[in-house]
Amino acid sequence: MAFHKVASRYAKSLLDLAKEQGNVAGVYEDIKTFMQAAQNREFYLFLKSPVIKADKKEKIFQELFQGKIQDLTFKFMQLLIQKGRESLLPSIGTAFVDLYQHLHKIRPATLYAVEPMNDDQLAHLQSSFQSWLEPGEKMEIQQKSRPDLIGGFILEMGNQLYDGSVKRQLEIMKTSLYDKSYINLVEKK
Repeated sequence: MAFHKVASRYAKSLLDLAKEQGNVAGVYEDIKTFMQAAQNREFYLFLKSPVIKADKKEKIFQELFQGKIQDLTFKFMQLLIQKGRESLLPSIGTAFVDLYQHLHKIRPATLYAVEPMNDDQLAHLQSSFQSWLEPGEKMEIQQKSRPDLIGGFILEMGNQLYDGSVKRQLEIMKTSLYDKSYINLVEKK
């Protein structure tokens, strides 16, 4: 629990600094970029490793991120490395994204499909699921590939789920064909 509190405080500090500099959206994009990198197992283990010295981590961070992210974000991450807090970066990133989304009334959603949808399809999808949102809220969709769906899509937002996949429709058909009450009706004749 204390680990989460520390990460939340760092995230709040970064958000406050970004507000002061008028660059909240830029820092948000940087943090999302970092979070994608942190999903890589080797990079995650690199961050958590107590064996790798801080100066070595700083050099690697410079090669990976300097010039590719906002100066504020880079300096913030660099400071955390110097203070030996780099293992907190993924948790801080998650907390920052949560704070930003709450501040801007953004509801994250995950869209699973065989192939990514284009912008027109995404806009149509967002308008179709507008009823899932409170007034003033926006949906931010992250797309993920799921070839096993055969076709269609699954949309997941919070505790809501819409399964419009071909795989699910086939499962429903299979269940209805093997329905025991249907078999009993056939056997009685």
